[in-house]
Amino acid sequence: GRRGDPQVLMSALGFVPDEVLVYILQAHDARGAARQIARRCRKLVDANFNVRYIRPPAGKFFIVDFEVNDNLAKDLYCAQVGERELSDGSSMTGLVTFLHWLPAFCRSRVQRDVCHSLQESDGCALWKLISKVREHRDEMAIPMEASMNSKVGHLTVSEGQGGDARQVIGRLSTSETQMLLSVLDYRRNSHAQPLAAAA
Repeated sequence: GRRGDPQVLMSALGFVPDEVLVYILQAHDARGAARQIARRCRKLVDANFNVRYIRPPAGKFFIVDFEVNDNLAKDLYCAQVGERELSDGSSMTGLVTFLHWLPAFCRSRVQRDVCHSLQESDGCALWKLISKVREHRDEMAIPMEASMNSKVGHLTVSEGQGGDARQVIGRLSTSETQMLLSVLDYRRNSHAQPLAAAA
């Protein structure tokens, strides 16, 4: 019953030697989050690991337009993540609208959007991935493997409530495309919660 209680966790950490805690953190992906548990954890993470700071989105809100071409079809994703104007607190939760678009002559029925929500951890992961893509973006041409593959994504990101800071990042590599799809695509992200379909 009380295993998830932060006070129980804090008292249990008091019995773990620093060296053991460092070994545990080495095997843990979310070392940045571990810094928030206690001052001791923060000191151990800061002393033993390179923690990379990622600038938050302007206005703590961003919009992602992501398109993946597949011959005649397109998978279109529009995600809105972060604090809304009427929000009551800081949150990186989001909403994603997905459409598998086909040309009119290929459609057998009316196409419908699929909407789902993203948890805060997904919103943060998405922003980290976008920051990583921006950071590692090569000013030259995209890798040959990406340009030869039709299933790569095209990414545009807008920051702030008014979308004032809009950046067309452009065509991504296959690996970058797969990383973004692991968060945006409800068929790959088991944490995505379905919402009522749009008409």
